[in-house]
Amino acid sequence: MLYWQKKSNWSRLLTLTLTWASFIPPIRHVWHTKDSRGISSAHLLFNLLCATDHVFIKAYSTAMLWTLSRLEDLPEFDLPYEIAVSALDWINLAQVLGIWVLSNIFFALCLYHTPPTRPHHRLRILLALAIYIFFLLSSLIPLALDLTTDIWCPPNKPHNCEIHDLTVSPVLLIAHMLLLPIITLILPVLGFYKQARRQQHDLTRSSSRAANTLTPERNNLNRLLARPRLLQAAIFAVSAVLWIFRLAPVWKLLRYAPPRDPSEPAPPPPPLSWLRLVLVWWVQLGYVAVDDGVFAVGQGVLGYLGLRQGADEARGYCGGDGDAERRPLLAADEERSSYLSGD
Repeated sequence: MLYWQKKSNWSRLLTLTLTWASFIPPIRHVWHTKDSRGISSAHLLFNLLCATDHVFIKAYSTAMLWTLSRLEDLPEFDLPYEIAVSALDWINLAQVLGIWVLSNIFFALCLYHTPPTRPHHRLRILLALAIYIFFLLSSLIPLALDLTTDIWCPPNKPHNCEIHDLTVSPVLLIAHMLLLPIITLILPVLGFYKQARRQQHDLTRSSSRAANTLTPERNNLNRLLARPRLLQAAIFAVSAVLWIFRLAPVWKLLRYAPPRDPSEPAPPPPPLSWLRLVLVWWVQLGYVAVDDGVFAVGQGVLGYLGLRQGADEARGYCGGDGDAERRPLLAADEERSSYLSGD
């Protein structure tokens, strides 16, 4: 049993490493090209809010589990899991934390290298930053203050209070759980829709450009990221499936009830419907698996659109032999004008 547990932890560490590594190509492309044209700011922001919510909920639950495991007067409950922070809990927290850090880097690079030719580009940047800062002020920053300081300890325990004695973080957790479908599902789907619309618009524009010019558009980020996005989609699809096996069985949680007086008859277990089972599993445990699946599908669609754009550009620039004799001279003239303009 211990052998299989260690082997399972190694597979989870491998998944963690692959999910982290899948963010390196997008970051590297923006870093080298110094250009983020073609990337929707709404797409970046909504995925970053989702990653921030994952870190907030996972960090709070891990801190709560750590606190409960150290209590000496904890009552004995017949729970379907042990009240202790295991290696799997740290791996889960490390995975969502690493994704959040890398998403912040990509978000900052794309905003910094936003082309000034975009309409209202400064207003877009300020609005995205304002929304993200407000979200941090209502999630990770209060949690970090709760875990490291006594600023919000209750009056009866002004110093060294435990996390379950605090008032701010539990209230914020309830609010985030109520808004979970919006933050972790609706907003990412809307962000992928905005990015797909943006790439579809660029695809139409590049097709018309291919009919009038001889050289493809340089530093097209969506075309450069097509294959990395498809690879990232495959990695996150595997991660979404593996998350299902890293979570406690939800039917045991639904059938759990606190211990009663042995002299009283035990009530029959409540009936379970598939809809209730799925909804409770998603809200309490499986939102990360669902979000990884949504991210995988979205990145796959964006990668396909990027490949299609590259293929259409290649056909447009290489198609037709009527101007074969003029193409070398026209291409040289176009490169010379691009060089003189400093583009």
